[in-house]
Amino acid sequence: MPPPATPSQTPANVLAAANVVNQPVDRGTYILGPGDRISIRIFGADDLPDKPIEVGSDGQINLPMVGMVHASGIPVRELEGELTKRYSTYFKDPQAEVSVVDYRSQPVTVAGAVNSPNIIQLHGPTRLMEAISLAGGLRADAGNTVLITRKASSKQQPIHTGDSNDANATFNIRQIDLLTIIDGTDPAANIVIEANDLITVSKAKMIYVVGDVPRPGGYVLDGHSSSLAVLKAIALAGGINKTAAGSKARILRATGEGDTHRMESQINLNNIMANKSPDVALHADDILLVPNSTVKNVSLRAIEMAVNVGTGIAIWHF
Repeated sequence: MPPPATPSQTPANVLAAANVVNQPVDRGTYILGPGDRISIRIFGADDLPDKPIEVGSDGQINLPMVGMVHASGIPVRELEGELTKRYSTYFKDPQAEVSVVDYRSQPVTVAGAVNSPNIIQLHGPTRLMEAISLAGGLRADAGNTVLITRKASSKQQPIHTGDSNDANATFNIRQIDLLTIIDGTDPAANIVIEANDLITVSKAKMIYVVGDVPRPGGYVLDGHSSSLAVLKAIALAGGINKTAAGSKARILRATGEGDTHRMESQINLNNIMANKSPDVALHADDILLVPNSTVKNVSLRAIEMAVNVGTGIAIWHF
């Protein structure tokens, strides 16, 4: 029996331990918007309070002495210049410093097979891989495909080469293969994320090998494959243990999409491994059960619960 395969570098392997630290705002690029809370300090006017103030829904902030100032839609540095100019009427050589206390105006939703599906707030130019990392990185069962859904608007960058870019459409959708970013074949696919984007990470297609094998778990199918041979699945699981009843192995296959009932078919693993019987293809969501020769039959319900809940199930890539 071949030795167990070593998991390769996949999106989940690469990003699982990602720890992105939020960097200070880039004053020249972060665009303020309604809901952002900012702190304004005027050097040379120390008597002015600098408690946080929220940019209103109309994009305005109300400040002592200078009154209403438009703050939405402009970079932090531009607002600093405007405030320095206005306060120069009242003070000699004032210098305005604006700090963003709470980011609220540029939400991005990250959903699907990520560790912390959530709404994140952009702090400046942010690319796809960073946004995924900010949502906790990819889950072990993440697939290679990500969908970016963006509301069609002339104010935002179009996501060209997408699957749906109809000029009359409400949304533009682009499908991205994460592996092309990671292996460097298409760095441009690591696009800049815009406010209000929806990032959806697909779940990988998997097969499961459970029972009396050295390495039970879920095995992610290659993005271009729809099946996996039983022999390869067993090799990935490290073979079968000496106590396994290989002649009584079973394949549990869902009978239809969304159907929780499974069809069972018995296979003789011993014969397949000895080349006495033809190999069998496993398809996405199939469960290959290798029973123990000394243990009574395990119920189908118990097997499905173990797989669905993830009890004792490791996720492997190959």
